[in-house]
Amino acid sequence: MKTNENIQYLRGAAALSVVMAHTLSTFTEFKDVGGFMSVILNNLVLVGQVGVGVFFIISGYIMSMTTVNKTGGGGNAGKFIFKRAVRIYPIYFIWTSVLIGLWYFGFILKSHEYTSGKIIASYLLLPYISFKGDVIDPILRQGWTLIYEAFYYLAFAGLILFDKHRKRGIYILTAFFILLNILSEFVTSPTAQSFFSIHDIYLFVVGMFIFQHQHRLLQAIKTKASRWLLLLFCVLLATITLKDAAMGDYAQYVHYLAAIVFFLYIFTARQVSGWVLEIGNSSYSLYLTHGFVAMAYAVLARSGRFGTPMLIVLGVVTFVVAVIVGEISYRLIERRLIFKRSTVAPAAS
Repeated sequence: MKTNENIQYLRGAAALSVVMAHTLSTFTEFKDVGGFMSVILNNLVLVGQVGVGVFFIISGYIMSMTTVNKTGGGGNAGKFIFKRAVRIYPIYFIWTSVLIGLWYFGFILKSHEYTSGKIIASYLLLPYISFKGDVIDPILRQGWTLIYEAFYYLAFAGLILFDKHRKRGIYILTAFFILLNILSEFVTSPTAQSFFSIHDIYLFVVGMFIFQHQHRLLQAIKTKASRWLLLLFCVLLATITLKDAAMGDYAQYVHYLAAIVFFLYIFTARQVSGWVLEIGNSSYSLYLTHGFVAMAYAVLARSGRFGTPMLIVLGVVTFVVAVIVGEISYRLIERRLIFKRSTVAPAAS
């Protein structure tokens, strides 16, 4: 098993799941096919949430892997933050600027009004809720996960600073996240309440745990029987999500568990190959750019000029074009301008 290839494959699969989910959500927003098929399509959208969970797990794993042999202290903590900032911010700045430019000149999102505070917070990946009730998402909506990424990087840098980023880091961060979650119930800030109440952040810790115990996990899941059992568990979780609406608040935990199980299934595979592996390389660019293609699809769907069969075809085209645009962004921008300055590929996006 080549761990790096498995992680890249997971990145590709997670990115594709998000693209599929956003494409399907656009379709279901404007077309109701009715019956059981409508239930399936609406719940397939939730696959994107599983993909985001996989990204967070990858991030925790990669951060542990790349720092396991590094000593603590302010110097290494600073280097860690610098490398992560160089990795995630530049291309995010570029595509955020493209989106803001298209909005400013009236090409897209004409009904939206963005305050200067919202724009600044979006660029800096800061959680922001305006008095008008804007949600915590930045203008480039996919960036909400990067806000949590940035917060996790700061927390992990704190572990490096005090030389606690190895085995004890799992317990320290878990306790820290739990404390913040509890405190969020008592603060008056809606931003803090919204930001710290989400449980996705614990998946970073899961990734750290998997890294520390990967040898035991590989031993436990190396037999065909255990892998078939894990696959059946994946199918079971996928089936449960079809009843997502009836599960209420408990549905999110099914998504988290599905992300963990899927991660383990691919991570412990002896060999991965194919085009999904290549998508893993461009996954960050794909994650940031696919929204532009999805918006074009939404315009077509909203026009009402297309029937269900044609919208399905256009949905498939949207998916393919999004992948192509992501690959172009990766090859022309990400790889040429950014990889030269960063030694670490994006862990989660």
